[in-house]
Amino acid sequence: MGKDFLLNNNIILEKLKKSKIALSENIDSAKIFINKRNENLQLKKMNKNELQTIKRIVPSYIDSNKMTLRELIVTIDGKITQKFCLTDKEKIDETKMDDFIKEYCLKNRIKLEGLEPTEKTFDYLNHNLYSNTTEEKLIEIIKSKIKLLNSENQNINCLILNEYRTKKHIFNFERESQEKFITLRNKDWIVKIDNAIQEKEKAFIFVGLYHLDFKEGLLELLKSRGYSVEEIILN
Repeated sequence: MGKDFLLNNNIILEKLKKSKIALSENIDSAKIFINKRNENLQLKKMNKNELQTIKRIVPSYIDSNKMTLRELIVTIDGKITQKFCLTDKEKIDETKMDDFIKEYCLKNRIKLEGLEPTEKTFDYLNHNLYSNTTEEKLIEIIKSKIKLLNSENQNINCLILNEYRTKKHIFNFERESQEKFITLRNKDWIVKIDNAIQEKEKAFIFVGLYHLDFKEGLLELLKSRGYSVEEIILN
């Protein structure tokens, strides 16, 4: 549910093509720093089938034995969503939205920059996700999620994907985000975003939906810097 979404909503690519710079959350690969780590000895607490599942879902260019427990939780959650929330037609569209946009930028010679290095993203994740949870409990969480991933029919919360399908999201700019991980990054990014707009005039910013919402989301941070926000209706 990436490439097809963009191709079915040409206005997005039209806006991108007119931009002088595109800003993504990050553009470098996680393998650069993950594969340099020592092995995560906590993974020895997994059984053979669990380790096989982890190896199967982690991209082949990443050494799964060197990932942190929190990184694995996020990876497994993504696969659970893909398995139980995507329709058969959506599963055929394997190109992620941000990957398609990055490729489009390269083909059309649009300057592409990351808002932060991928390693910094992972640092945020590892310090803020399940921040007060013991490693023993994290192992239990991973085992439970692997069991869920390897099961059949499940009643999973597919709210975010349904919002992409319907293109309807109720923004709440008065409420504080419960995700410190998102808020901290927004505050870091807004300076670079503001500078890019000032220097290039037309900047295309593509980040996760929940970076835009809430009191300290990017839309409110832009408004606080004097920008106006105009809604665009998608197909």
